[in-house]
Amino acid sequence: MGLKKINRWIKNKIHGYDLPKLVKSKAWTIKPEDRLCILAPHPDDETIACGGLLAKYGPQCDVILLTDGQKGGLAGWDEAHTSEVRKAEFEQAMAFLNVRSYSFMNGTDGALIDAYQKFAQIDFSAYDYVLMPHRQDTHADHMVVSAFWRRLQKEKRYKAKAVFYELWGALSVPTHYVDITDVIERKKAAIAIYQSQLTNIDYTSRIVALNHYRGIHHHLLYEEDFVVETL
Repeated sequence: MGLKKINRWIKNKIHGYDLPKLVKSKAWTIKPEDRLCILAPHPDDETIACGGLLAKYGPQCDVILLTDGQKGGLAGWDEAHTSEVRKAEFEQAMAFLNVRSYSFMNGTDGALIDAYQKFAQIDFSAYDYVLMPHRQDTHADHMVVSAFWRRLQKEKRYKAKAVFYELWGALSVPTHYVDITDVIERKKAAIAIYQSQLTNIDYTSRIVALNHYRGIHHHLLYEEDFVVETL
């Protein structure tokens, strides 16, 4: 045990401190050969949370939309029309961000927890990283994705590392970040494609404010933060 650890242990014992070990997040180095899969519970989640990453690494990313997006329509829209509009916006955003590929799992919006059998049919064997909402996210459809992943890993043991992103709740202790300063305008433009969702909530200003705040720790204008799981 080094002197710093001994000193810390003594202070803890004498003063009753129980201070956490602070670890500063580090730049996430995504190599050219890495393949990423981004799991989006709803159309727009992938862009709100990871739009900067997608703007930088889109050709290395596959995006899977997990639900039909039938909720969250505008006044007077039925579920079928809402789903159609939101899927069209998703396809437009994916083309704009130049992603490698995208697909639809078609779980029921608002009841994703019932769609594990569909989720288990997805082949994750080619990926180095699988991105999803973090486990303490405050939306039911969001938090179930990591639960699905944990269950699937017990069954399949994929090599991919889980990466957790911020969506309806901030990460408490991010481990990695991506500098998105040079693509922030592209992220804003991608979010703007989801006009059906921006009518009631200005996601652009709110998430960009989070990205701006996150940059404080690394003297950056904008960054997206993540927790990269250690295996």
